[in-house]
Amino acid sequence: MPLHNSRSLPETDLPGAHARCFPRGEVTVVELHGEIDLCSAGRLTVDLDIVTGRAAPHVLVDLRPVTFIDSSGLNLLHRAHCRARSRGGSLRLVTDQPRVRQLLHLTAPGLLPVSATLEDAERGGTAAGAAGSPPTRRVLREGETGSPSRGGARPGRRSAARR
Repeated sequence: MPLHNSRSLPETDLPGAHARCFPRGEVTVVELHGEIDLCSAGRLTVDLDIVTGRAAPHVLVDLRPVTFIDSSGLNLLHRAHCRARSRGGSLRLVTDQPRVRQLLHLTAPGLLPVSATLEDAERGGTAAGAAGSPPTRRVLREGETGSPSRGGARPGRRSAARR
């Protein structure tokens, strides 16, 4: 005998992330919309798997309509990039959002090519130095000192304050 009278919950179709795919010249554009998180990554994986599953796929993933992305979304993009590369193709990202660009720079610097516009991505350009891109930092090697404002790091040189 059940402890309480239970009914199944009605299905809900909450607005969430979705993908729109369309050809653009020699590439396929996958335009992602909404929040890309653990709840939506599964649905989007299906769309990206279809596009990256053919021979030599060249894909542009447009993230400009994305309002949020977490580690599930980053994993989704990395997986799609690996699938495209393993089949002799390519995958490039398009975003002009500073927060998304910074997240990509911090978590996968240089791994996923990022452009600010579809036109730049088609030409193979990156958005390095575009508005909102994080500054490039040089890591000092052992024995180097200096600062970028004083002409950069120089091996074995110390500033006058340290002498």
